Amino acid sequence: MKSKISNLKKEILLKNNFETPEVFAGANLIITENKNREHKPQDVLVISNNARELSWLVYKLKDIFKDEIDSANKYAFYTHIGHLMNEAIKNDLELKEQMLFVLDNLGKFTK
Repeated sequence: MKSKISNLKKEILLKNNFETPEVFAGANLIITENKNREHKPQDVLVISNNARELSWLVYKLKDIFKDEIDSANKYAFYTHIGHLMNEAIKNDLELKEQMLFVLDNLGKFTK
């Protein structure tokens, strides 16, 4: 697991295009550029001009953790990612720094 995260960090540092065709919305996490995006109270809303790029990261993490994430813990996993993204955005980190911040703070999910 840690080697996959380490490889993803290297990919982030080397890569310049992170876009995915679809922004992520699911498991109580919504990533969007739309400040007026409808959502439920339990949803973590990540509003960013880099919604596609941040979605790319979520899809990468989804793949890395596919054997660990299930119906019992997926909401905790994805909302944790959303909270980390919002914290990174709030701290005015650049895009790559935001992504690395998320990876560095995944905590219990990287065991």
